Amino acid sequence: MSEAGPPNRYSDRDATPPTSFCDQPHRPGSSRGGGAVTVKGTEVSSRPAPSKEFVDYTGLIRRRWGIVLCFAVLVLAGVGAYTFTLAKTYTAEAQVLVAPTGFDDSAPEASKTKSDVNLDTEAQVAKSLEVAKEAKRLLKYGDDENHLLAHVAVSVPPNSGVLTIAFTDDTPRAAANGANLFAQAYLNQRTASAQANLQRQMDVISKKIQELSEENKVLLDRIPRYSGAARTYARSQQAIISRQITELTGRLGSLSTSSINPGRIISNASTPTRPSGPNVPLYLTGGLMAGLLVGLGAGAVRDRLDTRLRSAADVERMLDMPVLLELHPAGKGDRLGLLPARSRNGQEVHELSHQLNAVLGHGNHVILVTSATDGPGAGLSAANLAAALARTQSRVALVCADLHSRESARLTEAPASVGLAEVLLGKRSLRNAMVRSPVQKRLWVVPPGIDTELAYELLQTRQMVHVVDQLRANTDYVVIDAPSTSSSADAQAIAEAADTALVVVEVPDVRRKDVEESVRALDRMSVAVLGTLVVPAQPHSTARPQPRRAPRPAPGAASSAAGSPGGPSSGAAASGPNAIGGVDLEAFGDGPADRTLVDPPGDRAVAGPRRGTLAKPAGDGDAEHRAPANGSEPDTTSVIPRFSSGHADSDDESGRP
Repeated sequence: MSEAGPPNRYSDRDATPPTSFCDQPHRPGSSRGGGAVTVKGTEVSSRPAPSKEFVDYTGLIRRRWGIVLCFAVLVLAGVGAYTFTLAKTYTAEAQVLVAPTGFDDSAPEASKTKSDVNLDTEAQVAKSLEVAKEAKRLLKYGDDENHLLAHVAVSVPPNSGVLTIAFTDDTPRAAANGANLFAQAYLNQRTASAQANLQRQMDVISKKIQELSEENKVLLDRIPRYSGAARTYARSQQAIISRQITELTGRLGSLSTSSINPGRIISNASTPTRPSGPNVPLYLTGGLMAGLLVGLGAGAVRDRLDTRLRSAADVERMLDMPVLLELHPAGKGDRLGLLPARSRNGQEVHELSHQLNAVLGHGNHVILVTSATDGPGAGLSAANLAAALARTQSRVALVCADLHSRESARLTEAPASVGLAEVLLGKRSLRNAMVRSPVQKRLWVVPPGIDTELAYELLQTRQMVHVVDQLRANTDYVVIDAPSTSSSADAQAIAEAADTALVVVEVPDVRRKDVEESVRALDRMSVAVLGTLVVPAQPHSTARPQPRRAPRPAPGAASSAAGSPGGPSSGAAASGPNAIGGVDLEAFGDGPADRTLVDPPGDRAVAGPRRGTLAKPAGDGDAEHRAPANGSEPDTTSVIPRFSSGHADSDDESGRP
């Protein structure tokens, strides 16, 4: 194959990069405007979803139900304790039939009923200080009138001329006695008020009679002295005054013989048998409602201050970012592995792979998978995404760029041999660093390598970009398992060679600002962040794996290995029109059967790791023959040789040391 320069990220450097699911690389806190974008000839609306405030409120209760319940129980317990410490009270009722006296203060036309008595006014009169003073005298009450009125309640039954006077006290007998005497005090006060009005009317009439009598006497004295018309006019005036005196005298006599009927008690208060207070159901119901309100307020404050992301819904709600994948946790204490294709989580990963195919389209693409925080989530997601893409008949290369983690290499059962570290250090060629995954026939893996201590600083150099571009030129997808953006700037440096990025959010151990800073860092590198992958936090050891340095080969080992018939520099695997860096790309079409197609229970990996297993070098006449599990033809294609760390190799594509 003719040597070509490292390919660009896109066919044309000025061409439009792959469109994300959200139209533009998303930045937390930014709002996406309306409109539509075209993805593979199909117009997709990018208008934001409608507001879900009601869902947010119900989600607040689901997230903070513990706080709401705790405050509700505490307030309810406090109100209950207070309620049961209150003294019992008893209420007795007496009913008074109110009759019109004819001398009421209220106007008849303003009355509530058809009678001449305004019962609404009388209810207020019954709770006046004048009635309270009379009741205090009858009850021989020691406290003031206002304290006495606190024990009284007056009501008016509808469509009646009756007042109901209720009296509350600490004992049943005192309550009944108080209601009866207070009703009597009201009648006494009403009688006294009517008598006072009657007396005022009689006084007015008496005074008027006296004035008219004096005027009549004056006219009688003047009439004999008048003559003619004056005398006639004086006699007519005297006659009028005489008639007024007669009428007023008759009215005064009628008033003096009037009797006053203020009403009567038609139902005396009986001694109550049950306490009327405290109202336990009412108090407890009110306490429960108050507790719920306090709990909701405390939950809202706690939810506002808490920035931890506990679920995919939190990621969408707090970051306004799309969640492209949500993996469900395995059993308690178990770790997720390479997911079976037909499992629940496996189908979720397959759906993501199809979405990537639809959005990115045809061509060679590099997908960067990084995490917002340290953890095995990025390796888990990268390994499963690479395996899912390989199942779509795509040629996929998985680059384990997180040199401090072997999670993705472990899941794909890549041997702990030379890898990316040796390639960056110039000790091995890319051909010798790539190994085929035993669990997926179209998946090739570039493991972290052994001498990671020295190679760690080379992840941010152009040499890493050159390695990615070499893989891009002859694969459909390159999936990079990058270190977290919080641990170093390696992911940002590698993003220069990537087309798009996926941010892994390990719930519930990540905070909002960590994800925002991760996405912001990738945005500054002009790489489109398609969305987030939400995975459950995996149990792992707190001690991070220490990088090791590869042992130096013995003198003459390199030439011996290079000159052997099946050695690493054998020309059989380095030739052909589809070779790059000595890699036979025809091998992407065949290889080991996809053992992840078997559907075991749960979401655990199908096969365990083979960290110490190394592939046998392939010579001119040596090929690996496997019987695929799906019943297809045996694999007879030459397999890329894999070497242990004890074999020397060079970067020369011809295989010469």
